Amino acid sequence: MNRDETTVLLEREALSPDAFLLHFQSETLFRSFLPGQFTMVRIPGRSDLLLRRPYSFCDAREGSFSLLVKIAGRGTKALTEVPVGGEVSCLGPLGSAFPFPGDSQKPVIVAGGVGIAPFVAFSRALARRRRAATVLLGGRSARDLYLRSEFEAVGMDVRVSTEDGTDGHRGLVTELLPEALEGGEPKQLYSCGPTPMLLRVAAMARERGTPHQVSLERRMGCGMGCCLGCVVYTRKDSAGEYLRSCTEGPVFDADAIAWERDPYPL
Repeated sequence: MNRDETTVLLEREALSPDAFLLHFQSETLFRSFLPGQFTMVRIPGRSDLLLRRPYSFCDAREGSFSLLVKIAGRGTKALTEVPVGGEVSCLGPLGSAFPFPGDSQKPVIVAGGVGIAPFVAFSRALARRRRAATVLLGGRSARDLYLRSEFEAVGMDVRVSTEDGTDGHRGLVTELLPEALEGGEPKQLYSCGPTPMLLRVAAMARERGTPHQVSLERRMGCGMGCCLGCVVYTRKDSAGEYLRSCTEGPVFDADAIAWERDPYPL
């Protein structure tokens, strides 16, 4: 059940000069969200920030949850400047969640930049089921490989790629995917990140016939399916020509997405 909960910032953890992990106290959200779902955030008293901002739930501890926030504009900057002890309004949990892989499927995760966020909680959920995933993390440089240690701590097979070669493979994270998809056991692919990465992952999954779940980052006005500002083009043989990323998504079966159409701002 969705609710608007006033939360208190407990801790601000700097991951890089422009990315922060924010830990919020919560009575209910920390135990009610599913991996892949998100919350719409509003800062009380900031009348200049009219619309809420969507953020994927990143992780949960007893009595708290965390959001990964990278400064990209006025709204994200304002959230990272909320003082410890300050209040934030969080509406959620919202949207769809990642389905778990079948018993015979090996999960393979591809994440770039802040697309890493929803997979922390998902990896913890896999670990509780005694499942291990291959996790491919990509960034422009080593400082963009957020929360790598969190995946390693729960037993995931983590492989990293940086465009400048400061850590792991030098190049794009999608260049690690062919090897990760090799082997006799069937794979279940998951991805979240920038549009070029998602387009390439989706194409590689189609070429191999690998099932693929994708979390799409879209601009959202309401988060509840009313404003229709976050629609995604889909294939005509799917549920409809347009689906709302805030209600039918943000997690979709990648085969339902019309990737050949204008992907911006996927």
